[in-house]
Parts: sequence; C-alpha cells; structure tokens
Amino acid sequence: MLASTLTVDAYLYPTLIHLYGKTTNQIKTEARNIITNLSSSQLFRQFYVDPRLLEHYNNRFSEKQVKRIDDNFYDYSLGTKFPLTVPLSRPPPRLRYLIQKFFSGDVSGDISEALFTYFMVEVMQIAPNDIGHIRPEKRQGFLSPDFLVYDRSFNLSGLFQKRNFPLPVLSEVKGFTGVVDVNRVHRALLQLGRLILNRSLIGIVFLAIRNEIRHGYDAYIIRVER
Repeated sequence: MLASTLTVDAYLYPTLIHLYGKTTNQIKTEARNIITNLSSSQLFRQFYVDPRLLEHYNNRFSEKQVKRIDDNFYDYSLGTKFPLTVPLSRPPPRLRYLIQKFFSGDVSGDISEALFTYFMVEVMQIAPNDIGHIRPEKRQGFLSPDFLVYDRSFNLSGLFQKRNFPLPVLSEVKGFTGVVDVNRVHRALLQLGRLILNRSLIGIVFLAIRNEIRHGYDAYIIRVER
C-alpha cells in the first residue's frame, strides 16, 4: 500500500555547465564530473508528493503509457492512447510536441517525468499549460530534449540565479534506480546542447535517483548554458 505522501529532496548541482566550444569527448568528461560531484550538491527544496496527484502528472505529461496492468491491458487491447497537455506556444524549428502517449513498460522513466512536472507545477509554480513534452525524433537521429518550459513569470530565477532568461527552458529528464550511468548523463547534455548552442537558450538536466536507504527519490538539478 502506498504511503499518503512521499518525500523528495531536490538538490542543485553547484556548477553551471557550459557547452560552448566543447567536443563530444569533453562533454562526456563533464558528465563524469557531474556523477563524481553529485554529493557536493546543495539541498534546494524538500517537497512532499501525493501519489494520487503524481499519477495525474504521469497521465498528463509522461511519454510512456504506464499504469495498473489490468487497466493497461484493456487500453492496449482497444488501442486507446491518452492525450498530453500541449502549450499554445509553437516550439522551436524541427521540434514537435508529443500529443499522445506510447505504450511501454518504462516505469522508471514515467516516474521521473511525472516527478519533474510535479516539481515544476507544484513547487516552482509553473502553469501546466506552459510545459510541453517534445516528441522524440529517434528515427531521424535528431537529439531533442524531453520538455520545453515557458516560464513567463521567471519562477525559475532561483535556480538559474538570474532575474530573466531566454525561453523556453529546455529540460531533459533521466531516471535511475541503481548506479548513475555516465552515458545517459552524457546523452542528456547532448540532447540539450544542439538547441542551446544554436539558439542561446538555457537548460536543465533533471536526474531522479532512487534512494534505497529512505525508499524514495532524490532529484538533482543540473543547469546547462551555452
């Protein structure tokens, strides 16, 4: 039985990651450094998660369609795919919003994406309609971020330590239930890098890491700029 609330500790990685002029190998070195120095991150916010509300954000924002297996079997048999929330603002060139879910068993990824949107809406006070999940363009080999966040009120100023910044904020979410994989962190930086370098945007890598000791999740926020 699920507890009535879950506690998540959100940490801010101390170093701002700059990508300009760096090769793929140098960016991978940055990924290794991030993993090595995660323990030096400062606690940014501790927040409580209502599992029922988390399921709401899972339904509205996570890429994959994961819920109770009996319900999923029924939806899968019917071919029912649930719609996602889509911002009114158009995304940058070559990007498309994801408008409906895929079927998958990627529970960890869904939890991570739901945690990210929960954090953005419930903790950082971003309007739900200002968050959009980007459609993955894996067949075309075009790396794209998971989310665009149109923080028009600059509620993320405390994260970036800036009063204003270019929009949208690019966000890549990675979930881990064991050892943090350097290749996935490296890929997260690359998925933000193309748009950050070409359009002078800023980004967040949001790592949701299973904490085995306290049976919950820790979140690490890594800020990425040109």
